[in-house]
Amino acid sequence: MITSSVSVAEHLKRVRELVQPTKPQRLSVEEAHGCYLAQTVQARVAIPSFHNSAMDGFLVHDKDLSGSGPWTLPVSGEVAAGGLPQEVVPNQALRIMTGAPISGDAKSLRVIPSEFTDASLGPAQLPTQVTIHEAPKKRHIRLRGEVVTPGEDIAHPNTLIDAGTLAFFLTAGVSHVSVYRRPQVAVISSGDELVSTANVGAAATNNVSNAAGVATGVGTADENADYRIADSNGPMVANLLAEHGPVDVRRFHVGDGTDKLTALLDELTSSSAQPIDLIVTTGGISQGAFDVVKAAAVDSPNADFWFGNAAQRPGSPQGAGLWNGTAVVTLPGNPVAAYVSATVYVLACLYILQGRVTSTPAEARSTTKWWPHCAALVHAHPTLPLPRPGKTQLVPVQVVPADTGLLAVPNTGGNPGSHFVSALIGIDGLAVIPPAEDVEHPDSPGMATVLGWSR
Repeated sequence: MITSSVSVAEHLKRVRELVQPTKPQRLSVEEAHGCYLAQTVQARVAIPSFHNSAMDGFLVHDKDLSGSGPWTLPVSGEVAAGGLPQEVVPNQALRIMTGAPISGDAKSLRVIPSEFTDASLGPAQLPTQVTIHEAPKKRHIRLRGEVVTPGEDIAHPNTLIDAGTLAFFLTAGVSHVSVYRRPQVAVISSGDELVSTANVGAAATNNVSNAAGVATGVGTADENADYRIADSNGPMVANLLAEHGPVDVRRFHVGDGTDKLTALLDELTSSSAQPIDLIVTTGGISQGAFDVVKAAAVDSPNADFWFGNAAQRPGSPQGAGLWNGTAVVTLPGNPVAAYVSATVYVLACLYILQGRVTSTPAEARSTTKWWPHCAALVHAHPTLPLPRPGKTQLVPVQVVPADTGLLAVPNTGGNPGSHFVSALIGIDGLAVIPPAEDVEHPDSPGMATVLGWSR
């Protein structure tokens, strides 16, 4: 175990190097929704797969519209979407619906929209003839393969399979794809002081009696119940990860003893049936006598960890390492510090595991490339704190529209504290205020990088 002080960039680099993308698996396109591609996808069929009409109207030969209109042609039949194609005879018209197939040399044909004819709009009997008042320049014909040809690359690795991508794949005849497996993450909150919300402030009931007045002992409560706090960190981190899915999260809580934490970590990192890709702990990494995570890492031969301080506010105490070869990121226990640290470090690991970004850190610290995950560059509100020497400030903000564009407005009056959990209500992300020595004009607000913005 090494204890030292590092910059945010150095610690971010450290935690990112602990993980790699998960092992690819082949799934049906619908099963793969929300995952990220591991291999290039090629179209199996052309889009469109046949010439078809782009409008409801009448299919005619170009040469039958020579001279000045109007033109009156007999109607020889009709083709609906999903029907068999019919050839249109010269000097005749064929009523055709949007998406209906077109036979023959499509480049010598055109569809005249019904609005340019005397035909009734909407459901109507097939007319015996049609008068065309005007011939628009557009052919209104979709040619086979004009969007995609068979064998053409249509998506590359790291592409998210969202609803639109799913529709594209299915249209291109793609039924299965190779995607990165959903990451498996364990979130462990630590501390004897933590209880479920239902038990916060529960009064001691040491002498519970039944209806007959006999002492039963049932319902005996911890006499310290009134002095414990809700375990908000575990649910918070788990749901933050879920907001940036795909991910499967398992949640645990341990007290201040190292035995249970060590046993849990050994169990999580040795199971081959349900392997864990990342473990996140909250609390127990500072300088206190009951800091269980640090103590367990020191005592276990299975642990290789770094603990120290990152030059950030809030959330200076940090840690990371390997337990039986599995990546572990340790976060401070104060709620805002835990949220900030999870957004900066844990989401960075998650994005790599998901296959949406590479594991090679970018070097340009003056742009959002320093943050290779969920970052956006917006205008800084004047009330955001100015840069301070030697420290990165991470301020909960709301992103609101303004005359100049999107604006990052602090949700805390520009003075976040690690225990002011109310600062997290309704935020869009964290404004990153770099150290003064990394900023060209530290005395004036300009643009702000907002981290964790997924909306």
